[in-house]
Order: sequence, then structure tokens, then C-alpha cells
Amino acid sequence: MNRLVPSRCIFLLGAALLLLSGQWANADPVGDFFKNLGHSISKAFQPQSTPRPTRKTTPASREPASRESTAPQAAPTPVALPASAAPAEKAKGDMPYGIPVPGRKGMVTSPYLPEGNYVDVSAFVPGSAVKDPYTGKIFRVP
Repeated sequence: MNRLVPSRCIFLLGAALLLLSGQWANADPVGDFFKNLGHSISKAFQPQSTPRPTRKTTPASREPASRESTAPQAAPTPVALPASAAPAEKAKGDMPYGIPVPGRKGMVTSPYLPEGNYVDVSAFVPGSAVKDPYTGKIFRVP
């Protein structure tokens, strides 16, 4: 019984020092990791606000440089020109097919100018030869 009293005192003294030293203890890498992890999990399902763009002003007048809307603009839709029928004598041999535009029935992009504008081939049956209005070359309707 006598041996238990000193061990209890040492245990209580150690526990008190541990509790009181909390303000001096700093577990930077591990503690910060778990703190940031907890913040990211708690904010994962909250709606995020988008920052509003600032207006640029000229130094002389301090008025907005432009009166355009600050709303984001959608990318402009490419222009679609209608394809014309290719002459029968030129429509022979191996020709590439137009590239269909997703979500736009009857619209293709030219295989000769894939980053170009749209070509309207809705008046032609698949497999027919048409003339590209942008390059003048002939391709087949997919």
C-alpha cells in the first residue's frame, strides 16, 4: 500500500503537467494536417461563392474602362455555311468524311479544317459528296 501512494502522486503530477502544458505544446505538421483535413471535409458540401471580377479604371479619369457586362460570356457559336453538291466527275475515289458536331444534327466540321466553322449538310444523304464552302475541297457526308 505504501508503494501505491508515491506512484499515484507521480501520476497525478504528470497528468496535471500534461494538461497545463497544452498551450506550449505545438504539433505543427501533424496537427496542421488534421486541422486542414477537418476544415476541407466540413466545407466540402457548402456552396462556394465565386469572386466577382474587378473593373479596370484608367488612372486619369477613374471611370470604368468599358461599360460591358461583367457576366461571363459564352464562347461564340461558329458560323455554319451550307455545303454545295460536288460535281460527279470530282466525286470519285477515296475521300474523307466530315466530322459530326455533337448535339447539332446536320452539322459537320470539315476534315480539311477541323478547327474551323460548321458546315450544314442537312440537305444531303449520308455518303454523298459535298464541297466544303471554306476550303473548296470535297468530302463525304457522314
